[in-house]
Amino acid sequence: MKKVMAVAALLSLVALSAGGALAGEQATANLDVKLAVKGMTCSGCAKSVQAVLEKVPGVTKAEVLLEKNEADVTYEKGKTTPEELVKAVEKAGYKCSLQKDAKAGA
Repeated sequence: MKKVMAVAALLSLVALSAGGALAGEQATANLDVKLAVKGMTCSGCAKSVQAVLEKVPGVTKAEVLLEKNEADVTYEKGKTTPEELVKAVEKAGYKCSLQKDAKAGA
């Protein structure tokens, strides 16, 4: 009986450590990018751009700054790309590009 309990305890520890490793991998899979957004004239425009970005699969956070004409976006690696984010904003009617000093994942 003691051997069975020892094996069960060992298996539990292995399962917990494997789950922790997976959670750690997911936590580091997010990347950040800054987008330059032109054509926003009011807070409603900024809210529209934010809503468009948040609908892109893989986006976990989008913050649009009207006064700076930019968007800070956090997304999951492998689920979208900075280019897809630019396309989504342009499809909504705004000019958009990657910020020159921005590096994905930096």
